[in-house]
Order: sequence, then C-alpha cells, then structure tokens
Amino acid sequence: MSFFYLSPIKGDMPLYLLETIITKRIEYLKSILRQEEAFYSEYMVEGGIFDNVGYFMLCILSILNNKDEFTRFILHSEKELFKLRLRSLSAYDLRCFSKKLLRAIRKLNTTPTYIKPLQVLCQHLMLRELAHHVGQTHDDNCCMYSIPMKFQYCLQLIAARQVEITNGIARIACCKWKYFLIQLFHTQLKYRLQNTNLTNLRNDMRVMDLLGRLKEQLFNLTYHPRLELKSTEVDQASTYFPPCMLNLHKNLRQKHRMSHIHRFNYSLFLKDIGMPIEEAISFWKTEYKKPSEAHSCCHNWDNDEKKFVYGIRHLYGLEGSRKTYTSVNCQKVQSSECSISEGGCPFKTFDSNTLLKLLNVNNNEILCLQINELRIQKKYISACQMYMQNKYRNNVLYTDYSFNFSPIKFFRNAINSN
Repeated sequence: MSFFYLSPIKGDMPLYLLETIITKRIEYLKSILRQEEAFYSEYMVEGGIFDNVGYFMLCILSILNNKDEFTRFILHSEKELFKLRLRSLSAYDLRCFSKKLLRAIRKLNTTPTYIKPLQVLCQHLMLRELAHHVGQTHDDNCCMYSIPMKFQYCLQLIAARQVEITNGIARIACCKWKYFLIQLFHTQLKYRLQNTNLTNLRNDMRVMDLLGRLKEQLFNLTYHPRLELKSTEVDQASTYFPPCMLNLHKNLRQKHRMSHIHRFNYSLFLKDIGMPIEEAISFWKTEYKKPSEAHSCCHNWDNDEKKFVYGIRHLYGLEGSRKTYTSVNCQKVQSSECSISEGGCPFKTFDSNTLLKLLNVNNNEILCLQINELRIQKKYISACQMYMQNKYRNNVLYTDYSFNFSPIKFFRNAINSN
C-alpha cells in the first residue's frame, strides 16, 4: 500500500478500533498543522493498514458530515502530511513509492483525469538517475530535466507561471516535480470528496452512530482565524474581496444604495468575514444617510432607521425566527435573477471590458486569455479561481478553493496571502 491512497484495503475491523484509528489520525493531523514535532504512532505508519483505513474513514466522515470546516481541515491537513512524508523520502524510497503507485494504477477500474499525469510522473521518478537527482538536496531552481505534459493536466502551475507552454504542451522542470506530485495528491483527494456516492452508508446505523460519537471533534476543527472587521476598515479589506463582492462594494460607495437581494447577500458576506452587528449598523447607516440620485432605491436612514436596524438584527439571528443565515456560495450568486442589473457573478454576466476593468487586468495579458477561454466554456468558478491564484500566488495557501467555492473562501485565501 502507498500513502497516496489510490484505493482502500478490503476486510473487516471492529467498530471500536475504527473509532480509535480516526481519533488518533485527527490528533496527528492537528499536531502537524500546529507545526509540532512529529511523534510516532502505530496508527500512522506510512502505507500501513491503519494509515489507509484512517485516511478513507476521514473521507467518508467528511462526506457524510457535510461541514465545510471539517472538509477544509481534511484537505489542508492531509496535504501537509503528504508533503511532510514526501520530503522525508530518500532516492531509494522515492523509487519504491513510484513503483507502488504504478502497480496500483494498473489495477484501477476507472481512470480520472489526474491519473495520466500521475502515471507519467511516476515513470520518471522510478528511474534511479532521476530519483537521485530530485532527492532531498535538490536545487529549487534546477531545470536539468523536464517532463512534457498536456497543459490541461497542470493548470495550477500555468496559473502560477511556473511552466513554459509550447503548442499546448507544458514542460515541467525537475524542480517542480515534487510540487506537482503534491498537487496531484490534493486533486485526487478533492475528487474523492466531491464524487463519491455514500447514499447507502447513510442507512448504516453503525457508521452513523460512529459519526454521532465523533461529531464534537469534527465540528471543532478549523484553521481559519476569524477577523473583526470594523465599518471604517471595509475599503481596506475590499482589496481581498472576490470580484462579485468587490463590484457590490464599489457600486455601494458610488451610489450609496443597493437593491434588497444584493444588500442581503453583501450584508451576510460582511457578517461572515467578521463584521459585528454594531459595526454593520454603523456601516449601513453611513451609506444610507448620504443622498443618492443614481439608484432606484428610495429608502434613506432617517426615514427607515427602524426597518434597517430590524433587518440587520434579523440577519444576525437576533430578531424574528432567530434563524442563523450564512452567505451564499458561487452557484447561488450565478443564479441570481437580478445579477445582470447590479451584481451577480462578473465572470458570467459582465462583458469583457467591464470585467477587465473590475479585475484590473490588461487585455493582452495571458491571464486575460485564460479567463476568456474558461468563460466561453461556462466555467465561471474556474475563471474566478484562476484569477485568485494569479493575484495572490506569492504566499496564498491553496487549500480548498475549488471545493464548494464561495466568496468567503475567496476572501479567506486572499487574506492568508497577506
């Protein structure tokens, strides 16, 4: 077995042991994120039975649990664990690892898109000369060897401008091979979480009982710091806003009014990135006290203060049914009926000139061409992700940006780049 986890092992195991394996793995992953010194655990031996079971059980619980925070934890921590293990491999271990992966690939019944580049990469890493060359002391800027790869397989490297492309073929330098392998691991984990159907397991009382006992641990896993956003800091914070929310913010600052649905969505976005209710009231009061002749909205703060305050308190779960509202994801933004008039997803509704002006991108940049290509294919979320990755490529932590993407996730990745 390999710690790339292409396939689960088969067999029976007591339920109490499953619970122990999961608990120990979560503890180990949390210690990695805290950057504590690695400790020995019989449940985390690389490629062992417990290691394989723990990985796939966390994937199962993540899918059944369906909580974004836990999913983010799995994606980030498992990637960091894989990165740590990969860096510790000697040249001999790297060759053995590659050979195991190639044998596992040959046994697969289905071949997702990430399998082909993984196979090509392993065919190179299993060679003695190349394995020694990219060993633990490999130069980060070395380009002595390279692998030709179709550009579709390495879009993240292209977006980060770390490869050269000729006639649709990207050449991945040897200094990027391990980085590419880490990306492929992350891709297969996201693919597994998104495409695995576990409907039958929801009727398995043993699994659901196990999930119930572990819920306290699963719900408390997060690595995103929560900021407190003041009403006077929104302009500064807007540097990290996704294009959809940045457009709403600019329109609000220009016209001092906003239609109901977009005010609702923008308020929830500000709440979920850390704006307390007192600051929210102050923020909207400042805008709606200003006169506006460029918007159809006829409300103003002096006449409608009670209505505005009640609406804001309602969004924060303090009035009415006291429901806890959360901000919308990208699919909801794109489906907004009034998106063209004022907001919505710029990648879907804006013409090219308006979009480029909002993104502050030149028409002749490679990024512009890539975004336009994705827009033609109606891959609006992918276009937004590419823009995010390009703008914040220096230090941003790419952990979950393509899994159930949302404006909040865009902001969190962007703010982490600071």
